[in-house]
Amino acid sequence: MTFDFKVGGYIMLREGIAIMNMRPEEQLLLCCACTKLSKDKRDEIRKLMNNGLDWDYLLQMGKAHGLAPLLYYHLHRIDYEHRIPQPIMDQLHNIYYSNLARNLLLYNESSRVLKSFEEKGIPVVALKGLVLAELVYRNVALRPMADVDLLVQKRTLPETMKTLFKLGFKIQPQEKRVTVKYMNELHLVKHQENVKHLPSLIINIHWDLTAPARFKGATKINTQEMISKARPGKVACSNILVMAPEDQTLWVIYHATFQHPFIGLLQLCDVAELIKLKENELNWQVLLKTSRNGRIATAAYYFLSSSKKLLGAPIPDWVLKALTPNLLKRSLLDTLVIKSGFLIKCPTHSVAFRYLLQTLMLDKMIDILSLLWKAVFPPLEWLAVYYDRPRAKKLYLSHLFSLLTILLVGIRDILKVSSKKSNSG
Repeated sequence: MTFDFKVGGYIMLREGIAIMNMRPEEQLLLCCACTKLSKDKRDEIRKLMNNGLDWDYLLQMGKAHGLAPLLYYHLHRIDYEHRIPQPIMDQLHNIYYSNLARNLLLYNESSRVLKSFEEKGIPVVALKGLVLAELVYRNVALRPMADVDLLVQKRTLPETMKTLFKLGFKIQPQEKRVTVKYMNELHLVKHQENVKHLPSLIINIHWDLTAPARFKGATKINTQEMISKARPGKVACSNILVMAPEDQTLWVIYHATFQHPFIGLLQLCDVAELIKLKENELNWQVLLKTSRNGRIATAAYYFLSSSKKLLGAPIPDWVLKALTPNLLKRSLLDTLVIKSGFLIKCPTHSVAFRYLLQTLMLDKMIDILSLLWKAVFPPLEWLAVYYDRPRAKKLYLSHLFSLLTILLVGIRDILKVSSKKSNSG
């Protein structure tokens, strides 16, 4: 990926995408958002390093996007002339090796858990960071992980919990029945005294990937089918199941859109690296069918097209054409996601903006309206837990006031993005 010229206030990429006012630090961050650097990317990085960069801003963005380990991994191999300020390299060095230490401890503990499941005959599918760091990034220092996510069949849930309890895990204190009901997952924690880099290990047990439950119906993730298609693999020195490449790709996209929406470029990097690794195995026809049936074609389009244009993922044009949303939705989302450079600047955007964008990513207008209805009139028991006011009167009124605040902040950010786009056009 190279950044060759500027037109009407936009940085133009060789692939033909226009991104508003991309700073050289952001260009360098994108160049480093991969596990392997081509000669062209190395040359581009060296050129950008001579641009009088704001190294503090680069460090800040690297940490915000979860890409600081990748920044260190590539930059310390390229900076032969020591052009990067030593304090910046020291911080990146510390982040890289702290992440390595934490992840090694996490894998060691995960190995004990997974082997216990194997001994009990409990089939488990590894999700997200645990499988990505080892099998996709192939260097556990490069991919930050906050916790471990595992998918089990609902019928094995009692035995799964019993096994974890025996290993010293406890359900988190704030976990309540209503949380389980509406999130379709359980969070368990094991505290470890005198372990600097991993004072507590959190394991999230999933049995239904359509979470939070408010997306049930609006999106249709067939969890049981994904489990049945999962393949034997080895993670953390343990035998485990790994999703088929197309399912794994769509799950990463689903999680990045509907569970932890648009929190950083690491999510896009996950998609790009997965596709680069599985290019010859990935069944695009199955991916298309699954994304349409699951009503996540719009989200798939924007994550796949962005991972191709920004990070060079080898995605066929016919796949993107088949996923392209209707003209009205595409015009709106192109402005908010692509031309605004949202994915590059997403950590700086408000939570309200990200959640409004999440809603627009639903495929069908009826689903958008249904989700908005559920947001305005959620079950009372959910409200009581969310606001921690079980006996409070006028709970809905408080909730509506909070929603109105979120809506106004989101609209303000959308108008701000649209205004910048118009002024630069």
